[in-house]
Amino acid sequence: MRYFLFFPIAVFFFWGCHGTSKPSKVGNAFNDSAKHSEAILKSLQKGVVIDTVICSDDAFQKYAIYLPSNYDTSKKWPIIYFFDPHGIGNLPVTLYKDLAEKYGFILAGTYNSKNGMTWESSEKAAQAFMKDTWMRLSLDNNRLYTSGFSGGAKVASVIAMSEGGIAGVVACGAGIPEDHPAIKQSFSFISFVGDKDFNNMSVRQLDKMLDSTSLPHQLIIFNGTHQWPPVLYMEQAFQWLDMDAMRMKAMPVNESMVKSIREEFLKEAEDWHKKGNRVQEYYAYKKLLNYMRDLDDMGKYAEKVQALEGSEIVQKYFTDEEAFEAEEAQEILEFRAHLSQMDENWWKSKVSIMKKIIEKDSNSPVSLQAQRMMGYLSLAMYMGTISEFNARNYPASSYFDGLYTMVDPKNPEHSYLDACLCMQTHNSARALIMLQNAVKLGFSDSRRLQQDSNFTTLHKSPEYKRLLKEIASKPEKLNMTE
Repeated sequence: MRYFLFFPIAVFFFWGCHGTSKPSKVGNAFNDSAKHSEAILKSLQKGVVIDTVICSDDAFQKYAIYLPSNYDTSKKWPIIYFFDPHGIGNLPVTLYKDLAEKYGFILAGTYNSKNGMTWESSEKAAQAFMKDTWMRLSLDNNRLYTSGFSGGAKVASVIAMSEGGIAGVVACGAGIPEDHPAIKQSFSFISFVGDKDFNNMSVRQLDKMLDSTSLPHQLIIFNGTHQWPPVLYMEQAFQWLDMDAMRMKAMPVNESMVKSIREEFLKEAEDWHKKGNRVQEYYAYKKLLNYMRDLDDMGKYAEKVQALEGSEIVQKYFTDEEAFEAEEAQEILEFRAHLSQMDENWWKSKVSIMKKIIEKDSNSPVSLQAQRMMGYLSLAMYMGTISEFNARNYPASSYFDGLYTMVDPKNPEHSYLDACLCMQTHNSARALIMLQNAVKLGFSDSRRLQQDSNFTTLHKSPEYKRLLKEIASKPEKLNMTE
């Protein structure tokens, strides 16, 4: 059995806005806000996440926001503008509100930019909610930051690279798109990626590429998959932005914070030294050097980094890592080549081998690589299912959904898509069974289910109504870092 994918997987990973990005004038939105300074706008509540703020100039544009409980207009405040790949504006705002409270940041997340949109649409969303915050709030125009996850990370990066006005970017699970324009603006860049994220290799390669530029940058690798970083790790982004602001004289030097971060990272390096892990010790000192640049005596840290970098152990690690990356890249190419050519038995054999590797030792380098490959395949099979479904090639869509189920059995999406397929073949009884299975696996988006035209004929069904009640009784999963 052969099916041919009609979607460019390589393009999808993970640029939410298709096509070559072009320079924008997002920064001009800030300059235009002065004429609105006396606009009568409803005050925003402090210390709570406001799920929906409607932009005063465009009611279609909406965003979520968090103001620290001590916010007042007597000072200027830093702000992070978030771009979630699914357009869930309140997700990152809710995840990181406690960090915003601790470090004194305003957070805002748009609902109008998501994967699959044109760059022009995402640019319009960015301009709209950035401008609206300037109309309502007392912001520090030297401390405007963008952040995003997956495709949203690429949107956040291009905004900073285009016309300026952005002091720093926090990129999660992706980074600067491959077709990016030349970096003409000055900003700092901190990136996060999970050790099991299928984008891990590309994010690490980007970090190495930035070593040859003047762009201040830091990479943080955490224990996780393709996801927003856990709060414990994301705190380092807030620290990075504050340290960079001190370095750029956008805020006074906080000696207490500098000392605290120095001691924290020194302890991390010393702990790795005691464990005999010279590679992680090297990366810990390199991180310390990046954070402390121009704020402390860099000589002693630079010497540590240089000595460790030249050591036989670290050099061997670099050589092995390069070979490992080449192997992983080759594996991805093989998967792409076989997505439309191999039958189910071939995939069963491949997946079985990777699962055995993972079960044997979930934390070994070869296991982490296998987990990244499984994550890649999960998304590839999902995209295959969606693409063929939209093309009304239901047998092909069913084929890919079956592979999706095999690769990622705990994901509720394959059962939901199976239900959609059942409705196209007029098998409503099985559709309800598959929807029930999706709920058991964690599906909790009742709004999506109710608005999905595939299930319109089920709306009067008692089983469908019971299913909606069951979903409503469960809290919607918001913390995507777990």
